[in-house]
Amino acid sequence: MEQTLLDILPAIDDKLVQFNLYLTAGFVGLTLGLIAFILLSRLRYGFRFTRRRRTEEDIQIFLTSYIFEDHTDEDALTAFASHYIQKRGHRQIVLENIVSLHKNLIGESADKLRHLYQQLGLQQYCKQKLYSGYWHEIAKGISELADMGINKYSELIRTFINHPHPTLRSEAQIALLKLKSDAPFSFLDDLKEPLLDWQQLQLARAAYKSHVLTIPNFERWLGSKEESIVIFCLRMISFYGQHSASDTILGLLQHPSAKVREEAIITLRQLETCDAVPMLTNMFANESTDIQLEILRTLPAISDRQSIPFFEQILGVENRRLQLAAARALCQSGQEGKSKVLAIKNNPEHALQQLAATALSYKV
Repeated sequence: MEQTLLDILPAIDDKLVQFNLYLTAGFVGLTLGLIAFILLSRLRYGFRFTRRRRTEEDIQIFLTSYIFEDHTDEDALTAFASHYIQKRGHRQIVLENIVSLHKNLIGESADKLRHLYQQLGLQQYCKQKLYSGYWHEIAKGISELADMGINKYSELIRTFINHPHPTLRSEAQIALLKLKSDAPFSFLDDLKEPLLDWQQLQLARAAYKSHVLTIPNFERWLGSKEESIVIFCLRMISFYGQHSASDTILGLLQHPSAKVREEAIITLRQLETCDAVPMLTNMFANESTDIQLEILRTLPAISDRQSIPFFEQILGVENRRLQLAAARALCQSGQEGKSKVLAIKNNPEHALQQLAATALSYKV
């Protein structure tokens, strides 16, 4: 006799309840396992942190003693090397602490720390990082060698200035800047990769912080085919006030790159190169709005009343941004220019009355 639906339903309900129980038990077990894993991970991390801190404290005590005592017991040095240099983890902690201390020391203390670094053979370990297959490991090795002033590997470091990874390139460039104090920017001769804005900032900051660099004449790289190098050198020329480069910078106003032309205009303004006035007014009509605005910012800084007719001419164009920039330029061109803008402001029938008022309220 065939089973009816009412006979089958109780069996289905039992199986469904049993499945739900198994599923709930599985989720509970998984949750408990996850909690146990998190707790064990935290305990493991806490143990490692405590052990590292204790190791660091012991290393720092030894390093402090080594720096400030006249003589260090050779047996103590041997024992320290045996205990901390043979193990890779401990060795890296020693290295990090020596490099960190060396950055904040000068004179005899720094020399002693550098001697210890070499005596422990740490420079060899740093050099080995340069052969790693990982860019971040190579970058760390380069940084450590540079911070400790190890010049003997400069040529090896130079091979990384065109590396595909920008961070590694930057570390190599900064390292050469530190290690080659007599020619800190010589790597620009061999640079084929672009200098990104943040890389330029790091190089400029490293040069500014160093008190032993021989600052070169950056004019020598203004003919580089890599436009980012030209832009960087223009910024450095401006920062160091290298007025002798003015004639070469004037030539860059004809450069095919709009970015280079714009940076050249900014540099001429900051160097207050008066000879640029005729070239800037002549090139104005053929430039983009951004470069035209830069020209209008520059002319008042390098010329006096001679540019007033030019500014008045720009007031007649349709571009509102250029009109406002020209009005501001007039305000910065002495009393004569300011009077012209004031006359427009006081004329209620003039189409540029509101613009003139805005220009007069502008704070230079």
